[in-house]
Amino acid sequence: MWGKIVCLCTGVMGVCCTALLVAVVARKLEFNKAEKHVHNFMMDIQYTKEMKESAARVLQEAWMFYKHTRRKESHAARRHQRKLLAAINAFRQVRLKHRKLREQVNSMVDISKMHMILYDLQQNLSSSHRALEKQIDTLAGKLDALTELLSTALGPRQLPEPSQQSK
Repeated sequence: MWGKIVCLCTGVMGVCCTALLVAVVARKLEFNKAEKHVHNFMMDIQYTKEMKESAARVLQEAWMFYKHTRRKESHAARRHQRKLLAAINAFRQVRLKHRKLREQVNSMVDISKMHMILYDLQQNLSSSHRALEKQIDTLAGKLDALTELLSTALGPRQLPEPSQQSK
């Protein structure tokens, strides 16, 4: 009985420790803003280079396919046709990866712009809130001064109570 409880507790603690370790390691491995920009810039360069290379492969295989079909070499033509289709597929894949990276970069910029807009809006709201608080404080001070002025002007007479006014 106690062995099962100890085993269960050990398992739960192991799962918790593993989850905590993964969270800490993931936090340490996460890029900061500058590193993200550098990484995206380097990936953009790499994808552009891959796109140029795959486009060159497409042109090369298209030329080879054309050359072998003109010479009536069916075996070589089929081989280059397969290579041409593979090169076109590779070009499409690289172009898709490059497009996804650009969308990710654009969304990153949009998020930072939105963050700046929200920060400015929050600053404007807090400054207007402070100005309103100052106005309320000055109005309260003026109301207190007016109350004191009325009490000194009326002198020893007492102000009628609200219940006496209605009778």
